Amino acid sequence: MGFGWKQRVARLAMAGAWAGLFVLASGTPGTSGTSGTPGVSGVSGASVEPVEAGARWRVVDAIPSRGEWLRAMAFDAELGLAVADEAGVSWWREGSWSRAQLPPVRDLAFGAAERVWIGTETGLYFWSRDGRPQRRPLRDGEGSNQIARIESRAGALVVATESGVYWSTSGSIFQPLGAGSSGQGVSSVALRRVPAPGLTEVWSFGAEGLVRTRGLETGAGLRVVDRSLWPLPRPAAEAGIVDLAFDPAQTRLHVVYPDAIAVQEVEDLETAASRWRMTRPVLPAGAVMRRLFVGASGKHWLVTDRGLLVASALDGPFARAADPAGSRECVEVLEAPSLPESARALALCRTRLLALVVEARPPVADVEESSPAAPEALISLEADPPVAEIRSRALLRIGLGVERAEGLWRGLRRRALWPALELRGGYDADRDRGQSRDQTFVSGDTRNLFDRDRGEGHQFGAAVVFDWQLGGIAYPDDAVDLSRELRQVTSLRDDVSDEIHQLYFERQRIRERLAHGQDGLPPEELSELVLRAAELDSGLDAWTGGWISAWRAANRDPGADPIHPRRIDRSID
Repeated sequence: MGFGWKQRVARLAMAGAWAGLFVLASGTPGTSGTSGTPGVSGVSGASVEPVEAGARWRVVDAIPSRGEWLRAMAFDAELGLAVADEAGVSWWREGSWSRAQLPPVRDLAFGAAERVWIGTETGLYFWSRDGRPQRRPLRDGEGSNQIARIESRAGALVVATESGVYWSTSGSIFQPLGAGSSGQGVSSVALRRVPAPGLTEVWSFGAEGLVRTRGLETGAGLRVVDRSLWPLPRPAAEAGIVDLAFDPAQTRLHVVYPDAIAVQEVEDLETAASRWRMTRPVLPAGAVMRRLFVGASGKHWLVTDRGLLVASALDGPFARAADPAGSRECVEVLEAPSLPESARALALCRTRLLALVVEARPPVADVEESSPAAPEALISLEADPPVAEIRSRALLRIGLGVERAEGLWRGLRRRALWPALELRGGYDADRDRGQSRDQTFVSGDTRNLFDRDRGEGHQFGAAVVFDWQLGGIAYPDDAVDLSRELRQVTSLRDDVSDEIHQLYFERQRIRERLAHGQDGLPPEELSELVLRAAELDSGLDAWTGGWISAWRAANRDPGADPIHPRRIDRSID
C-alpha cells in the first residue's frame, strides 16, 4: 500500500444495533451525517497518563448539531447514546442519529420505559423510541421547571430542580423529597442503593446543604424512612459543591469543590459524619473542577475547564489525558463496562464528542521484491522559537509584561512626591445704604431733616496651595488596591502562559513523533498530525501577533522546500 498524501478519515461502523458505533473502519473523507454510519477523525497527541497501550481519542464528528457547545450525555447498552447541547438532543439509535430541538439542556439520562429524560432550563422532557420529546410538568411552581441535574439507576429517576429533589420509580409519578410544602433549590444529586437493608439513599446538595434521604422503593414512589442534614467539610460561606459522586462499588462518597475533593467511607457515616478526608489535586493554572467520575477500571477522571485529567487513584497525581481531551474545556466524561470492546471512555469537550478507542495496527501489505516501493518523502516541521521568547512576546503584546507591574509600583510611590495643587480665588463685594432723620426749630418754625448715605467696596483674592503626602513614599494609600489588581493580573498571566505551553509542547510532541515514528504510522494519522501541528502553530502565531512567522522568515534557509522542508537540526529547537 502506498504511503502518499491522500487523506483517509476513519469512521465508526455499525456492527449490530449499537456496538459498532466505536468500531474503527476505513472510510472516505466527509462521512458524517444524520443517518448511516457516523464518521470520526483521528486526533493524535502524547498521553501524559496513558489508559492503555494503543488507546487514542477519536472525534465523533457525525452529531447532527450546528456546532453548539455540548452540555451532557447519557449511555445505555441497549438504548444507545444521547448527547445534549444548547439547542437540543441527538440520539444514536438503530444505526443513525435522531435529532430533537429543545430549550437549552442542562442534563439528561436514560430511565424507565426506554425513555431519555431531558432536563432543560424551562422544564423536564421525556423522549421515547417511537415518538417525539414531550414535556412532563412538575409541581411546586416555576422553580420545579428549572432542572439542574438528573440521576438514573435501574429505572429509578432523581431530578434536582430549583424547588427541590423529585423521585420517580417508573417515570409516571414524581414525588418531591423536600421537607415542607415547597423545597429549596438543589444543584447536585447522587443515588445509592444499600443491598443489605434494602434501602435507597438520595444524596443532594443545595440551599439546605448536604442532605441524605433514605427510603424504601415502591411502585408508587419512595417511602421515606429518614431525612438527615449532614455537616460539610467546609463552611457554607465558601465556594459551593459542584458535584456528588460515588465509586462503582458505592462505598465512598465524593464531594467535589471547585478546587478540592472531600471523600468519606459510607460505612463510617453513621459514627463519624464529620471525618472527611480532603484532597487537593494539582490542577493546571486557573483550572476549576466541574465533575468527578470513578470508572470501573479504577481510573479517576477529573473534568475541568482546562482539560480532562486522569489518575489511577484519588490521591493522584492527576495528569492531563491525551489530546485533544487533555487540553480542551470539558463538561463530562463516561467510562462504563457496557461500552463496546474498542471504546474505553467517552468525553464531551466543547463542541466535540470524543471516544477513547484502542486501535489495532493494520497488517503490512506484502511487497514484491521485483518492484520495491519508492521511499516516501520525509515529513518534518519548521523550527520554532524558544518557548520563553514566545511567552514573553505574547505577554508583552497583550499588556501583561512584568515591566507593567513594576512601572505601576514605581509610579504609585513617586506620586507622593508630586503635590496636590489647589487654586483658590475669591471676590468680595460690599454695599452700604443708610438713612437718618432729624428735626430742628429755627426762627419760630419746625423743620424736618432727612439724610441719606451710600457706600460700596470691592475686594479680589487669589491663592495657590501645595499639599504633599510624604507618607505615601513608604506606604501609598492605594497599595492594597494595586496589590489586588496585580494578583488578578498574575492569575491572568498564568492562564495565558499555560495556554501557550500547551500549544507549544503539544507541537513538540508531534515533532518527536514525526522524527522517530513515521515508518509505522498510517497515512491518515500522518495527515492528522501535520494538520494538528499547523493548527497549533496558527494559535501560537496569533498570540504573538505574527512574530513567529516573521522569525521563521528571517531564519529560513532560502534553498529549503517550503512544503516539504528538510529535517530540522535539533540543536536549534
